[in-house]
Amino acid sequence: MTRKDRVALYGRIGLVLASFAIIGGVVAAPLLRPLWSPGLAVAQR
Repeated sequence: MTRKDRVALYGRIGLVLASFAIIGGVVAAPLLRPLWSPGLAVAQR
């Protein structure tokens, strides 16, 4: 396997992993939003 083929293979694997991470983030964001920012109540007089 030449260096060029190895770089192409690693590039493809990197793109696949990045796309899974982006899709997972888009799917998980609405589910995790209540955990990140709990509702705060501000009392005014």
